[in-house]
Amino acid sequence: MLVRAIAILLALVVDAFFIFFVTGLNPISVYGVMWNGTFMNTTRFSWALRDLSSLLCIAIALAPAFKMRFWNIGGEGQVLIGGLVAALIMVYFGSSLPAPLLFAAMVIGSVLAGAIWAFVPAWFKSRWNTNETLFTLMMNYVATSIVACMTNIMRGQASSLGTLNKATKAGWLPVINGQRYTINIIVV
Repeated sequence: MLVRAIAILLALVVDAFFIFFVTGLNPISVYGVMWNGTFMNTTRFSWALRDLSSLLCIAIALAPAFKMRFWNIGGEGQVLIGGLVAALIMVYFGSSLPAPLLFAAMVIGSVLAGAIWAFVPAWFKSRWNTNETLFTLMMNYVATSIVACMTNIMRGQASSLGTLNKATKAGWLPVINGQRYTINIIVV
């Protein structure tokens, strides 16, 4: 615990030097603005929790791989491919499936897609002893390109980029306490 506290304090001091010498601003006031912007604004705090829940889900998923000394840094690509499959299921089956079945299909489809995406570098590692760190990192870029391509293809089916099934809201997370992403935090 002490080592972590020292690391955080050291990071704040090093960042303070960069803030002062690069921008010329007072680091204490910059830290105050960052604190107030994140924790004193309920909307931004909910966004921070939403993003935190996604990162925690990735960390929980990658922990077993790291325990086995398989250096999988491809969590981003696996999440992207899983999210893409969930979005495709939502778009193409959203109007024909009841909400609980649609959510189950989206979860199962995204988990399977992410697992298959992670299997590729694992298979190469076991077959040809490739470097899993480099391989999973490269797979992130492939996943990003696939998602970007599919986003452009699906753009015509949405009223705006990033909003799928806006008319029917099929596959959307339920609203809890005014926030749609609270369920992520509950799951994590």
